[in-house]
Amino acid sequence: MEIKRTTEIFVETNRRFVIRQSESGEQIICPNCCEPMLAAEAIAAVFGISRRAVYRLIETETAHFAETETGAVMICPSSLAAFFGNDAKQLPGANGE
Repeated sequence: MEIKRTTEIFVETNRRFVIRQSESGEQIICPNCCEPMLAAEAIAAVFGISRRAVYRLIETETAHFAETETGAVMICPSSLAAFFGNDAKQLPGANGE
């Protein structure tokens, strides 16, 4: 009779992002939270989601956003942090959609 053994290994990882804005880039403050806003691409990188998912969150009014004079979309990370803290599993596009 053969005995089978299973070993489970759990690894915990932490990530830290440092986001630097260029000197020529303008800083926009969220009118709702009074926090600095980030570009959609930076938000996607910080939260580990696709840009498409970021725009879906804007469409569902989950995220505070503003558009610059040049057309760049800026998003308030504080509004998304509240969403991710509550239920990140239901994030639209989180499965790579």
